Amino acid sequence: MPQPDPAAAIKAAIEQVWDTDHAEWAVTLHVDDDYRPVAGSPVLLVADDGGTTVHGGAWLVRKDMLRIVIRLTVFAAGRGEAREVLDAAVDDLVANRPAGIRIENVPAALETRDRETGAFLASITMPVIVRPL
Repeated sequence: MPQPDPAAAIKAAIEQVWDTDHAEWAVTLHVDDDYRPVAGSPVLLVADDGGTTVHGGAWLVRKDMLRIVIRLTVFAAGRGEAREVLDAAVDDLVANRPAGIRIENVPAALETRDRETGAFLASITMPVIVRPL
């Protein structure tokens, strides 16, 4: 049984909403090295920071729920735009949660600016429970 890929499932759920509601916004699992922010075209990075099984034991390997930390990071040309996109991503994810994923907590956002690209970043790490389907 393959291990679930919650980052891909979350990306697909957000992307499905944004394809019609925010066509100029992008969702990705990888940001290119040559990325440069463009006003009005922010990028949301969905990353899996790993985690642990909810219940231990060799007999449960790949069959038990996992507690995974998902990182959502928006790269945008402005601070307000980064915050707006991150808020929309969380709202859309809560409203359109992928099957098998339960959101445990949505913390306050961390904000910073990337010196190399000039992008404003808004980011959260969000614990989720992933149930094998």
